[in-house]
Amino acid sequence: MKYYAYELAKKTIQGICRDAADGKYDTREKFMGMLAQNPHIAVQGYNAFGKIFYWNDASIDVYGYREEDAVNSDLIELLLPPGMQPFARDAVQAARKTKRMPAPGPCDLIRVSQEVVTVYSGHVVFFWENNTTPEFYCLDLPLESKPAQR
Repeated sequence: MKYYAYELAKKTIQGICRDAADGKYDTREKFMGMLAQNPHIAVQGYNAFGKIFYWNDASIDVYGYREEDAVNSDLIELLLPPGMQPFARDAVQAARKTKRMPAPGPCDLIRVSQEVVTVYSGHVVFFWENNTTPEFYCLDLPLESKPAQR
């Protein structure tokens, strides 16, 4: 697993979030194509209730959960420290209405081993094909040097 300097991680995640906000990924296929070109970014797709439906290989590397263990779990309960969980739930509910997520930034999340991992994290929300059901995606790049236990 590769770890990223703060400025590189910031530039990468902020750029993707900006592109999403500007409508560059107006279809799921365009967004998934970008993700395929950036397999080093840990990506978790989740619904408005926090239920994970997408978990890529980089997420396995960063957080240590296998895809079959993460999918259908609650993202907020799985990765966020208890003190962050209410804020995260409020942000997701607000984004259902505003279509905007909080600005990207560094945060401490929890690995399967219960160790803290510091990542630069950004979130995007999509309402593709005039769908009223949003899809949320979290994009993370690790900022520390200790790999997750598998």
